[in-house]
Amino acid sequence: MSAARVFGARRISAPLRRIAAVLERGFAFDTPGNVVRATAAIMLVGGIVSLLLGQDANWDLRNYHLYNGYALLHGRLLQDLAPAQMQSYFSPLLDVFHYLLMARLPAPLAGFVLGALHGLVFLPLAGIAWLALRGQPRRARLAPLLALAGLCTSAFLSEFGGSMADNTTALFVTAALYMVLLAQRRQAEGVRRAELLAWMVAGAVLGIAVALKLTNAIYAVALGVAAVCAGGPWWRRLAGVGVLTLAALVVAAALVGGWYLRVWQAFGNPLFPQFNALFQGPLAAPISVADVRWLPRDAWEHLTWPLQFAVDPLRVSEIRLLQLIWPLLYVATLALLLRQCVRRTVAVPAFAPAMRVVLVFFGIGYVLWQGLFSIHRYLVVLELLAPLVLWFLCQRLLPGGRAARVGGWILGIVAVASLLGWNTWGHERWARQGFSVEAPPMPAPERSVVLLVGSDPQAWRVPWLPGQARYVGVATNFPESPAYRARLAAMVGAREQRFAMLPAAQRQDGARWARLNRWAQVFGLTTGRGCDRLRWLAGKARGLRAEVEVLDLGQCRLGPRRGARQEPADASVQARELARQQLAGYGLVLDEGSCVTLDSRIGQGRYPYQWCRVGLAR
Repeated sequence: MSAARVFGARRISAPLRRIAAVLERGFAFDTPGNVVRATAAIMLVGGIVSLLLGQDANWDLRNYHLYNGYALLHGRLLQDLAPAQMQSYFSPLLDVFHYLLMARLPAPLAGFVLGALHGLVFLPLAGIAWLALRGQPRRARLAPLLALAGLCTSAFLSEFGGSMADNTTALFVTAALYMVLLAQRRQAEGVRRAELLAWMVAGAVLGIAVALKLTNAIYAVALGVAAVCAGGPWWRRLAGVGVLTLAALVVAAALVGGWYLRVWQAFGNPLFPQFNALFQGPLAAPISVADVRWLPRDAWEHLTWPLQFAVDPLRVSEIRLLQLIWPLLYVATLALLLRQCVRRTVAVPAFAPAMRVVLVFFGIGYVLWQGLFSIHRYLVVLELLAPLVLWFLCQRLLPGGRAARVGGWILGIVAVASLLGWNTWGHERWARQGFSVEAPPMPAPERSVVLLVGSDPQAWRVPWLPGQARYVGVATNFPESPAYRARLAAMVGAREQRFAMLPAAQRQDGARWARLNRWAQVFGLTTGRGCDRLRWLAGKARGLRAEVEVLDLGQCRLGPRRGARQEPADASVQARELARQQLAGYGLVLDEGSCVTLDSRIGQGRYPYQWCRVGLAR
């Protein structure tokens, strides 16, 4: 290498080293002030990122997150009947928070608050790394970096700043794990009062996590097993787990026990309509509602599942989430097991007992996830911890200095891949008011019943419609029984005015084609020979679903393929025809001549709906 190149490299690396030194002085976990500063910085960045993403508009928000919160606050459990489909009866505790936040605050402020809240996960995550890396060199720098790497994982990023509960409840699950590690440390030190307090706090926040989202029960089980893997004598470990369990049960029961009791009394099933094969609630079919489409299909898939869903993300999710962390964890774990079999006595760096607890929690949590759900977004908690686990595996597999370098590069590449492949569940551009619904013609709401027809998410509009009306789901994903249809018929017959709410179609891809054509123009693909290259690109990139349209003056542009374009009016007619057939099965008649299309918006995104009168079949 020439002297000039060496000098140039030094000129570049010197400023980078100075920047790294400044960041380390300000954010490394050397002092409590640095911990506060780092956490505040991450929360601020989280709020800003949420603003850049836009107004949350995911399917669950449009289906039940807003409605369930509104319904609990306004006592609509018995007034309505499953307007948010089967999800109408999920625990609404977290949905109350989302409804109040999004309905009462300016939308950008609500988005900033959610982003900052999700950024707060950094604190317990870094705390876990701090305790697990006890005795390791550069712990003060590694703990925040590994926590930051956890925030840059695909499942967490996909829900960032949104109402889907996995990110929000991850704050409580990771806090519970941190408090368990702290309790075990106090137990080993013999500090009884501090140990008891830590166990109680751990149980309380774990109870909050399960109360907010029932699927967090898999992490409660994993944490209960992991809690006996370190600490003092066995009897004290078991006593600690007992305190953890009791505190979790008391807090969860206090928060959502009343809701499940009310649902049980109203419908004969506390988890209505799920597990109805067990509870036999009359309004739902006697089946156990479970989404098994994501589970591995055979023994080979069970054994290689992390590789399977890394290659095909749609095996575990409705959207593609690019990630590298799971195949790397899989390969590194196999390599470590193989080395242990071949070379049983190998010098390895000593880790604190807390790392063993993290590994047990991680392993059991993953096995339960794969066996019960296999839905990617339920992996948020484990993906947050995955960089710490992968770092540990690198230390066990490679020599000291090399392990740090290789581990750092691997985690950097993993984070960059997740950031470049960042996908979300749906956002719209901001408006000051997050939600608006054009008022439908309903002259006497107190004498009206509104049927939300079909499986499209429509219940988000209900909080902005007259509260005196009753809202009922028809032909949705709810597992209806004859008693459900009888209840529906009674509600329809008791009210003189009957209306149907249907989805209305509109062209929503105009912005996409405008954006693609702007990029095509930037790269010189819209004139002359550039059009030939654009045709080649449109033919090769199947995901574009595009063809090249020739314009005047030798220009061209991208547009939708022939046959893929459907006019909104045609799609709305099809929606009415489908609704007519669905309502006929309930002895109801859709008055298509009365249908009007009305506007409703999430942020600046338009979600029009059709409003039609409904009559009784003769």
